[in-house]
Amino acid sequence: MHLVYLAIYLVMFSNAIDGADSQSYVNETREPCQVHVQNRMPLFGDLHVHTALSLDANTQGTLNTPDDAYRFAKGQSLYLQPYAEDGTSKRISKLKQPLDFAAVTDHAELLGEVRMCSDINSPTYKSFHCRVYRTFPKLSYFYLNAKASVRGAASVCGEDRELCLDAAQNPWHETIAAAESHYDRSSDCSFSSFVGYEWTGAAYSGNNLHRNIIFNNSNVPANPISFYEAPSRKALWSQLDQNCHDDCDYVVIPHNSNLSNGYMFEKPDQEELFIQSQKEPLVEIFQHKGSSECNISPSDPLCAFEQLPYKDFRSKFQKDFSRSPDASFIRESLGEGLLFQENALVNPLKFGVIASTDTHLGTPGAVDENNFQGHGGAGKSFRSSIPKGLPDDIEFNPGGLAVAWAEENSRSSIFDAFQRKEVYGTSGPRFIVRFFLGDDLEENLCQNSKAISYAYENATPMGGTLKSQSLNQARLFISSQADANLPDQFIEKLQVIKGVVRDGKLVTSVHDVEVTNSPAQLDKNTCEIVGKGQKKMCTVWDDPNFDNTENAYYYVRVIANQSCRWSHNLCLKNSEYCESETELSPSRFIQERAWTSPIWLENI
Repeated sequence: MHLVYLAIYLVMFSNAIDGADSQSYVNETREPCQVHVQNRMPLFGDLHVHTALSLDANTQGTLNTPDDAYRFAKGQSLYLQPYAEDGTSKRISKLKQPLDFAAVTDHAELLGEVRMCSDINSPTYKSFHCRVYRTFPKLSYFYLNAKASVRGAASVCGEDRELCLDAAQNPWHETIAAAESHYDRSSDCSFSSFVGYEWTGAAYSGNNLHRNIIFNNSNVPANPISFYEAPSRKALWSQLDQNCHDDCDYVVIPHNSNLSNGYMFEKPDQEELFIQSQKEPLVEIFQHKGSSECNISPSDPLCAFEQLPYKDFRSKFQKDFSRSPDASFIRESLGEGLLFQENALVNPLKFGVIASTDTHLGTPGAVDENNFQGHGGAGKSFRSSIPKGLPDDIEFNPGGLAVAWAEENSRSSIFDAFQRKEVYGTSGPRFIVRFFLGDDLEENLCQNSKAISYAYENATPMGGTLKSQSLNQARLFISSQADANLPDQFIEKLQVIKGVVRDGKLVTSVHDVEVTNSPAQLDKNTCEIVGKGQKKMCTVWDDPNFDNTENAYYYVRVIANQSCRWSHNLCLKNSEYCESETELSPSRFIQERAWTSPIWLENI
């Protein structure tokens, strides 16, 4: 963890730090970390990163490799396209602050096809198929993606895709080697890299079922299990289990449910019912291609934040601007989980939440709203150069960050946080957020210098579950801090979102549990922040409608002051970049935020 954030956190709640002789994780070969925080510290990362190994990144001219992506995450600068002949560029990207962890997650599908047509030493490099691939990247992007979405093989793959599977070995080994070389196994524990990839599943004419697979170490399957081999989530889990040996373990993270047209969280069968929340403990709530928290609703205006104007990938290119169904969103699915709990006595949809970027430029953590240089992907992925003007499709955003509460910056500690769901996501800024739920917590906990130790002893943190009948009341302890490196960012309010089943029906409510008395104001003509708001906010809140016979979930949403969106910032700096506003245009002004993993109450 970076020292500035550790210092801030310790000032907030004075967690004790143990030295290298304290307990550390033993299921990996490494030196003990010098910094080990018993009450855990927030580590910031990106678990959704594409490089030149992925078809959509490769066909837009991305040259950055997994090795480059990890160097970028650790603070080094990278060139971005369009490139000069010598590989340099006028466009350079660099993080203001390095990440604590990251995972490169290139698409398992078409890994071999991209390598066969990109490597001059490949025997198929000069084939007709590969010449078309390099000459017409836009055509190749659509054609190969369409083939992959129905599990169709490219002509160069041979029988049973044998040649393409063989060719995929090199990029898969490159992915593993990059993660291994950049993992800091010294006692400094400055950076953790995870081996990972994306399973790019589709269903029913292109509806997104995509999932990222993150492994706990480098003992991974010999091949990444793709949509070709495993055409369903259950088949994916099964094949991962069959190919994950020794101390290999993994988490599967669905993403962009907002583009699934309601199919991401389909009703599980009897077998899935009992294992889904174990195989998929996390879900990506926010990224470059929009927010998946909740559908636009008059009952919660803040759900309109970074919503895409189409329901799936096909609709984007067909200019079908019908809205996504409620079933595409995480809040709805959390509620469906409660209904399952009522009827089947098990909740298959208990997932924690993270955010990430889904960058296709090899630039993990590039979330700066004031200096957004695009991420590619399903937007301008087929362009060989960046056109003058907007760096990306205007409906896209810089993406977010995943945050794990971990004892130390090691793979084992962070992966353990993933599995117990003590994680949260942000829309980009580095909010620090704590959330606990208990019965008889002290009302003045925000003034207690040992609040976190007390909370761990007497309450349950984000991602946990309690038996509702064991509680006389539901008392929530929430603390938050805005990004210390963003002087104009403040916290406007803390909200609790509650879902509960009453009389067989789901009831969802949004509660403002703390609101600032000194809100900062945005000058919409200049994008300057006027006045000083609150950098920190803390509260202890009792649910006035708590009933210990009900199944329920709670999660926290931290809302910042209003600021200018990247596209409006660009417009103010250069009027020729301004686009005509329509009812489908994104808002010019946003409120950055963080979302915690839920805490569940179960009546069993």
